[in-house]
Amino acid sequence: MESIPNGSYEGADYMDDDGINDGPFKLHVNMEIRDDEVVADWSGTDDQTDGPINATFGVTSSATWNAVLQLYDGEGEMPVNAGSYEPIHVIAPPGTIANVDYPKPEVGGNTETHPRMVDTIYRAMSEPLPNKVAAADGSTCMNFLFGGEHPDTGEPYVNYHLEGMGWGGRPYGDGNDSVIVVNGNCRNTPVEVFETRYPWLTEKYELRQDSGGPGEYRGGLGIERVIESRAPQITVSALFDRMKNAPWGLKGGQKGGKSSIEVQPRGDDEFQSFVDAFGTDSPSKFADVKVGSGDRIRIRSPGGGGYGDPTDRDIEKVREDVMEGFVSAESAREDYGVGDDEMDEEIAIENPGK
Repeated sequence: MESIPNGSYEGADYMDDDGINDGPFKLHVNMEIRDDEVVADWSGTDDQTDGPINATFGVTSSATWNAVLQLYDGEGEMPVNAGSYEPIHVIAPPGTIANVDYPKPEVGGNTETHPRMVDTIYRAMSEPLPNKVAAADGSTCMNFLFGGEHPDTGEPYVNYHLEGMGWGGRPYGDGNDSVIVVNGNCRNTPVEVFETRYPWLTEKYELRQDSGGPGEYRGGLGIERVIESRAPQITVSALFDRMKNAPWGLKGGQKGGKSSIEVQPRGDDEFQSFVDAFGTDSPSKFADVKVGSGDRIRIRSPGGGGYGDPTDRDIEKVREDVMEGFVSAESAREDYGVGDDEMDEEIAIENPGK
C-alpha cells in the first residue's frame, strides 16, 4: 500500500431498488490508508433490505479485496495468497446491505452488489490515484433466467443467462465493450447455441450506439438484444440494476447509458416495462413471469462511464467511432464538439443512414 498516500478517502454509489422496495439504496465506503495497511469501512451503507441485493460479509470482503488488488502498483505480478490479503481489513456492520443478517435474502449480493462495491472503492480511490482508476462500469450481471418445455422435443429446459456490459474509460484508453462484470468469469453465448437449445428467435444482437459515456477516453458499449418467443409459454425472471443510476464518469467524462428490460406482447406496437405489462413491483427485478408465442423481449445493458473531457478526444477517434456506428453524428456534435461539414459529408458517404 506504500504507493497510495496515507489518508481517508470516501466513495458512494447506489443500487436502483431491491425488487420489493424502491431505492436508491446507498453503498458507502471509507478507505483509510495507513502505510502498509488499508481499512475499508462500510459503516455508511444503508440498512439491509427486504429484496435480494444484500451482501454477506464474505461477499463484501471479496469485493474489497477485488478492488484493492486490482489497484496494486508494484513491480511484476503480485502472488494472490494469504499474505496478500493480510494487510486489507474490512469493517461491515451486521444488519446492513454490506453484512446481511438472516433471514433477509442475499443472492443478488454476488452478481449485483459485489461489482457495485468495486466501483464504490474505485470512486473513493480516484482521489489519491487520479491517473490509475477507471470510470464506473455497468456493474450488473443482467441476470435473465428462463425455462419451460421445449415445443420441439417436449423436454424441460432452463437457462441462467448473463449479458456483457461496457467497462469504464481509463486514463490511457477506452473502456472494453460488452464484457461481464469484474467479478465474473462467464463467456458470451453464441446466438446459434442460444437458438438451437432454447425456443427463442434472436432478431437483434448488437453493440448499443451512444451507450458508452462520452470522454477523452470513451466508456465501453453495452449491448441490445431482441428475442422472440417461439414457445406457447416461457417462464422468465430477471435481476438487473443500473436502470436508474447510470455508471458515472471521471475527470469530466460523462455517464454511461442505463440498462433496461422490456417486453412487446404479441400484437402490440411498442415495447413496455414489465411493470406496465405484468404489474411487477420492479422494472428490473422480478420472477415467474409467463410470456407466450410471439412475445418479444428487448434487453439493453449499460455502457461504461467516460474518462476525461469529451472535447479533448482525438478528432480521428471520434470520426472512427461515428464511421463504425459506435457514436452517432448527433453525439459527435453535441458531446464531442466535432460537427464540421467535412465530417458530416464523410459520414454520409461512408456510412449512409447513420
